[in-house]
Amino acid sequence: MSSEIRFLCVACIQACTVFFLVIADQTTQQGGLNVPKQVHIGFGKTTNDMIVMWSTVRNDSSVVEYHTGDNSLESVSSASGSTVYFPENSNGLQYLHRVVLTNLRPGVKYFYNVRGEKRDSLSDQFSFTTPESKGKQTFMIFGDMGTMTKSLPFIVYEATGKTKYASIFHLGDIAYDLGRENGAVGDKFFSKVERMAARIPYMTIPGDHEMFQNSRNHYFHRLSNPGKDWPMQQEDLWYSVNIGKTHFICISTEVFFTNKQNIQKIMDWLVQDLEEANTHRQKYPWIIVMAHRPLYCSTDDKNEDCTKAHSVVRTHLEDMFYFYGVDLVFSGHQHMYERTWPVYKNRVLAYNYLDPRGTVHIVIGNMGNVYLTEKGSKPGGAWSSFISPSEHEMYGRLHVHNNTHIYWEVLGAQDNDLYDSRWIIQRIHGPFNKSSIFIPDPLGAAGAAWREQQEDDSNDIISLRFFYMNGDDYSHRITVLTFTVIILLFGLCFKKKILNVIRLCFVKQESLPK
Repeated sequence: MSSEIRFLCVACIQACTVFFLVIADQTTQQGGLNVPKQVHIGFGKTTNDMIVMWSTVRNDSSVVEYHTGDNSLESVSSASGSTVYFPENSNGLQYLHRVVLTNLRPGVKYFYNVRGEKRDSLSDQFSFTTPESKGKQTFMIFGDMGTMTKSLPFIVYEATGKTKYASIFHLGDIAYDLGRENGAVGDKFFSKVERMAARIPYMTIPGDHEMFQNSRNHYFHRLSNPGKDWPMQQEDLWYSVNIGKTHFICISTEVFFTNKQNIQKIMDWLVQDLEEANTHRQKYPWIIVMAHRPLYCSTDDKNEDCTKAHSVVRTHLEDMFYFYGVDLVFSGHQHMYERTWPVYKNRVLAYNYLDPRGTVHIVIGNMGNVYLTEKGSKPGGAWSSFISPSEHEMYGRLHVHNNTHIYWEVLGAQDNDLYDSRWIIQRIHGPFNKSSIFIPDPLGAAGAAWREQQEDDSNDIISLRFFYMNGDDYSHRITVLTFTVIILLFGLCFKKKILNVIRLCFVKQESLPK
């Protein structure tokens, strides 16, 4: 009897030991039940605000501690936010956290941790650098990337490498799909991209996959748009943000297909935003739109909206983009790469990129090739400038150098081989439907630099800004041209008298005693 009791005791001890070892191993793998996971950031209302988001297993408060390098107690700031329980993520982390850091200084590197109140709730330390308002800015752009994208680890490595990206733009179709397997795929995706998304503002727009029934609420809860309510609302999935010299407009093209009751709302918002953007064209000369579905494409699949003569997206947006002078439109959806000439109403406006008088459209959805490979065996029209024959996964780098020069390059995600590159030079920013005359700055680059230093100084007495001609400042250009013509006519009419006066001055100088 005693041997049986002894055996039972030993068996119980072994079972308890195994149980606790398994629990300890799971806790170690998870990094602790309270440790924040899937940290990612994005811009707030301005680039001086940063939204920080993360997920946890258990309910906890939402706190971010941040500093600029001096982590002494008196130098560390903290901000609190909100926690939302998201039961639809039944196979993942169900407590989602969001904190907004405000009034950050431009061009400054910040270090931060996220935490709650529970023990073991402190995250690893991350850092980000807020963009400067002046100087060159570089952006990473791609669309249609998910957990099965072969080069996802290479993208993460590239984003955190030598190139300093001001932000990343993911043009919809995120994770494939955020809600798949009851949220497990969404958790896996944000864990995979944490290394870059926790350090570089990860800006997104919804694609058609984000509007699927099982993923819609995941998109609303897992991400947050600048200056918008959180969780996000289906009738407000668009925003704009100024970064450096560029006004970025990020829209949902899904309103034209699965959310038609909000078409008028987004159209009204676009008109208001573009009108305001054109009043600030001197400070933010470039206007760039980020969308999921393209206005133009050459895919072989003729069921796609962008191939149709009466494209739904193009019908709603093209006139507006032309009227307000949108410089570039980036999109995904088609798993291919294509670049157009400046185009309007299917008509090529120029076979170059020098002062284009129409919008340039770029499709960069190659990161979705593993899910569906798409080809463009022939151009969809004369407007198609380049279609990549390669089926490689690719991403784009957009370099905004200054008010007039942008450099665009497309690289292989796994090898960084260059597949396409172009300079776009625009010296006459503004609506394309107005006449445009470029008047060179008489002071050249030095004058442009001087004006840039003075652009925020409203007390300057002597200003040379009238030489800077915005595309919508037609009356000023005509005024300068008129005065130039008057001066030339005056010189021609009184040429003899002016020459006699000059000659007389030299004669008087020669007659003076030495």
